[in-house]
Amino acid sequence: MKITTIILAFTALLFSCHTGVPKSEKTGAQFPEARPASEWQKILSPEAYEIMVNKGTEPPFKNAYYDNHEKGVYVSAATGEPLFSSDDKFDSGTGWPSFSKPIKDGVVVWVKDNSLGMSRDEVIEQATGLHLGHVFDDGPAPTHLRYCINSAALKFVENGTASTTSAPEGTAKAYFASGCFWCVEAVYESVKGVKEVISGYAGGHTENPTYEQSNTGRTGHAESVEVIYDPSVVSFSTLVDVYFGSQDPMQVNGQGPDRGSQYRSIIFYQNDAEKKIIEEKKAALAQQLGATIAAEVKPFEKFWRAEDYHQNYEKQHPENPYIQNVSIPRLNRFKKKFPELLKEGSH
Repeated sequence: MKITTIILAFTALLFSCHTGVPKSEKTGAQFPEARPASEWQKILSPEAYEIMVNKGTEPPFKNAYYDNHEKGVYVSAATGEPLFSSDDKFDSGTGWPSFSKPIKDGVVVWVKDNSLGMSRDEVIEQATGLHLGHVFDDGPAPTHLRYCINSAALKFVENGTASTTSAPEGTAKAYFASGCFWCVEAVYESVKGVKEVISGYAGGHTENPTYEQSNTGRTGHAESVEVIYDPSVVSFSTLVDVYFGSQDPMQVNGQGPDRGSQYRSIIFYQNDAEKKIIEEKKAALAQQLGATIAAEVKPFEKFWRAEDYHQNYEKQHPENPYIQNVSIPRLNRFKKKFPELLKEGSH
């Protein structure tokens, strides 16, 4: 009985998400955000790692999004890059999320997959080369394609709910990660129009992370700051200028002596307008420097406030050796570069 059950389950797997007539083959993709498997293991949840790195397959009808009917965008679990839209999602009856097309050209590519004794078209993320699923030519018109994608390779961002908290009246919030949050907090605290800066964690896959957990690099979270600001005094665009201008934009997985995925650079966007500003400034900086900019651009999901002893750390511990040797020099470099943005009496 057990053998029969296994055979039936394997047959269902082959003839639902993993069979069909391949449409075409696309090769030669470049993966600008590729990382070693050891780094993805720190960033991704165990389920996402199994699917995206090990090219596993999740069970049909027992995954997060196969029956999701909410309106929104499906982004990469690895990078936060929008990959598919709910507008193109349809019920294929296979038990996996199915889409008739990607959200735009160039975010996914096809590569030939000859595993399981057959030839199929595998769908991978263009930015990373990570596995998403497979594509078949039995979908609805006008594309006649069915992108059969694993839920664990995606995160769903519902329309109109990118932010989980509201800002006080007359203010807005922005979220940045760029190395140690003590340093980033000190920089933004000195910018006129900024009301408050809170240190915390964002971008990962665990709930209520602690500093000790984040510091292992296994939660996927990066040390981040929540910037509460007055948009009538300082714009989001200027805050992005501050972000890029107060760090080494080419350093991957850290700033200065702080190394690891928990110190990687991320700018979180809460709407399409913010995303456009970030991407344009990132592209302009890359062209100016003639180099790849390390900062990830991801949709904001949730910010977890750090422990109280981390808040206002630079101001409260000016004699700390790290503050004297790392935070204050970084702050002073920023002040020299952007004197017109400083608050009066900024320390």
